Amino acid sequence: MTHSAWGQTVEPPADSAPVDFNARHEICLKAITVDADTAYEDALIWKGDGGGYRARHCLAMALFAVGHKDEAAYRLENMGAEIRTGTPSMRADWLTESADFWLATGDARAAYRASTSALDIVPDHLDARLTRARSYAKLERWDYAEIDLSSTLMQHPRNVKALRYRADARRRLGKLSLATEDIEKALTFDPMSVETALVRGEIREAIRLAAQE
Repeated sequence: MTHSAWGQTVEPPADSAPVDFNARHEICLKAITVDADTAYEDALIWKGDGGGYRARHCLAMALFAVGHKDEAAYRLENMGAEIRTGTPSMRADWLTESADFWLATGDARAAYRASTSALDIVPDHLDARLTRARSYAKLERWDYAEIDLSSTLMQHPRNVKALRYRADARRRLGKLSLATEDIEKALTFDPMSVETALVRGEIREAIRLAAQE
């Protein structure tokens, strides 16, 4: 770790960090699934020992696992906003994770903010765009969700989540024919998906009700 002339802490680029930092990061993340409380304590110690952004990332993930969802989302969003920390790809990943965590807390506006920041860094970040679409959905902005999902499907036409999400958005927008096309395509790619089958049932019910009007 170095310091700039303006007194700001600057973490070394990812490529200059020792390889064992990466290995320890992986061990730290895996430990969360075994004992989140102990993993949190270990990450806190590692951070104090100079573990840098890897330790900070694991600490945030552990915080989420032990129930401090807001704090975890806040920390990850701050990491993503630090221009000199990690690589652009890492920062976009942290912001996307933050957006997921904000959604888990029920704060769709914060999720929108974090996912949009991720897309500002990496415009073609798949998970960030899907997460922002989910944020729009929570805000009931189905039109904007459809736009994001259509953009995603232009690059990833076989993405089942994007197809399912867009089908649901289109159902809510009254575009039942297009919704049907999307959901049938999603089931073609993943015929065992329970979530997709449920959305198809909702679309069919919407069509049935529309026919009675």
